[in-house]
Amino acid sequence: MNSAENFMQNKQLSTQAGSQPAQPQPLQQLLTRPDIWQLATQQRRPRTGIETGYRGLDALLASRGWPRGATSELLVDKAGIGEMSLLLPTLAEMTRQGRMVILVNPPHIPYAPALVQAGVQLEKLLIVHPRGQRDQLWTAEQSLQSGACGALVSWQGNETPADKDLRRLQLAAREGDGLHFHFRPGSSAATPSPAALRLHLQGDGEQLAVHLLKQLNGKSGQRIHLARRADLVRRDQPLH
Repeated sequence: MNSAENFMQNKQLSTQAGSQPAQPQPLQQLLTRPDIWQLATQQRRPRTGIETGYRGLDALLASRGWPRGATSELLVDKAGIGEMSLLLPTLAEMTRQGRMVILVNPPHIPYAPALVQAGVQLEKLLIVHPRGQRDQLWTAEQSLQSGACGALVSWQGNETPADKDLRRLQLAAREGDGLHFHFRPGSSAATPSPAALRLHLQGDGEQLAVHLLKQLNGKSGQRIHLARRADLVRRDQPLH
């Protein structure tokens, strides 16, 4: 018996034993498999937010807090109105959890005693001053992607970032599952942004007036007044 006859005989025996060649599964059948369906569902599941420390603001936000793994833009007409007080409860909680909080190019020196009084653990606070917009973008992107950064706060410099750069930061925050707060001039409200959340902040006496300009999967246009603290920076010691 030659090799061809051997091959045909083995194939017949295999078929008689009930062994059939694997057939490709239809697309619809693949989509109903539990393992594939669960993965797809997980990717679409909305992420829960991180509490802001202000119940009134949490009630307005679709995620009931700061959107996790996303960029939140804070638009300020004039720095030094106590805008950092809006972030203090969250930054303090991040450091209590042992996660790093990174400030990229803050316009003023943060006032350490006020930060400590608010509960921020200074050993978990890192301040970096990259030179130029390219280095600033690289620093923020790498920090957000690392997964070790609980929250990163950045300030827009003199140059307006390109839309593609803003999208890179938004993606980096999602990959690292961290919080990204980006301070920008109030005039930026006139241009679109890929940020998941946009708030316009103004000083109003002893309060901080917050206008919700945009949020994904939620309503916008609401306004709220929050208590503020103006002693978080030493304005007589500018960094730039």
